Amino acid sequence: MLKKRGVALNWQAGVAAAGPPRTPPRKKLEGLRAHDPDFSLVLFEDFLYALYAQAHTLRPAGALERLSPYLKPPARGTLTGLGEVREVRAIIVGAMRYRSVDGMENDGPTVWVGVEFETNYTEILPSGAEQSFYACEQWMLSRAKSAKSRAPERARVFECPSCGAPLDSMSGGRCKYCQATVDTGQFDWVVETIEVTSREARGPMLTGTTEEKGTNLPTVFDADVSARFAELGQRDPTFVWPTFQHRVALIHASMQTSWSNRDWAAARPFVSDNLFQMLAYWIEAYKKARLRNITEGARVEQIELARATTDKYFDALTVRIFASSLDYTLADDGGQVVAGNRTRPRRYSEYWTLIRSVAKKGPSRVDAGCPSCGAPLQIEMAGNCVYCRAKVTSGDFDWVLSRIEQDDVYEG
Repeated sequence: MLKKRGVALNWQAGVAAAGPPRTPPRKKLEGLRAHDPDFSLVLFEDFLYALYAQAHTLRPAGALERLSPYLKPPARGTLTGLGEVREVRAIIVGAMRYRSVDGMENDGPTVWVGVEFETNYTEILPSGAEQSFYACEQWMLSRAKSAKSRAPERARVFECPSCGAPLDSMSGGRCKYCQATVDTGQFDWVVETIEVTSREARGPMLTGTTEEKGTNLPTVFDADVSARFAELGQRDPTFVWPTFQHRVALIHASMQTSWSNRDWAAARPFVSDNLFQMLAYWIEAYKKARLRNITEGARVEQIELARATTDKYFDALTVRIFASSLDYTLADDGGQVVAGNRTRPRRYSEYWTLIRSVAKKGPSRVDAGCPSCGAPLQIEMAGNCVYCRAKVTSGDFDWVLSRIEQDDVYEG
């Protein structure tokens, strides 16, 4: 184990779990690249986050028909059945998990993907009353294996998947412009069914102490992580593993400081758009409740590489970080502790996935400088450097954090 700057740096790879081998759904889905070389898990997940938000946004006034190329009638019916609303806003995906991938092992033309969303959103009822919800939904999507994946700039765009016409030209899964039936999965992913497994009328849970569940579980290593990591080193001989770990530690430190100060803008350069929006929602919830969650003395104790993948657009490294900090919540009025413990450190672990463009080469930055122009790091909310205007949160210039998964549910 190598120690630098107080961070325990450790890489273990290719450790096989006991029992029969099991292929995680995410790894199965990677096999789609054999049929569609442009397929990217990173972009597919961007699409899923955006589609979930778009579907709930269009629930009012029967507008879901516009999304018929992507939601089949049973899926639209489930969302419509949630009730009449004037508006749905503050839609935040807190977690997204793959539950199943089918069709990859046979010669059939179609792949099915089961996804679970854990979300928060707020409904404005016809009366004007406001109600927040916590929900869990199971989505089943399908797509022809031969369909061509979206380019990065189109990952979050919804239009006719055949001709590119606007959504207002859609009716019953058919485009009025090109006359194509576009809800078949031949052009793009389509949601076959949605099952709402839980929906509770409550806002975000900001107080209460939850014990860690998975910190002592063994790390889930991908079976070919060593080979994938070696391939990255061959493509980019200047990539340095210890420096990458310091990049992870820098991101962790920036996030903890920003979180405790309720100033998420300071962490903006280091996280993807989806992750920024999700965590910004929670910070705003704490502000609204006049609470402050403090992670004092936060430090990374150990980093383990669990997974490495590469597609046409991105390299992605999933690491398990072990960290500790004091973790407590203070009330703005009076400063009393309303949750957590101010004297006993909490040790925890999480799986972090960081992404970087395959076109980018070289060691990671471990200082607070723009990875594009080197100027002092000042980033707008859209993720652009105020000096060179480059979007530095896309992974085009350096590793950014795109996904956080809890250790008690991570499957690889």
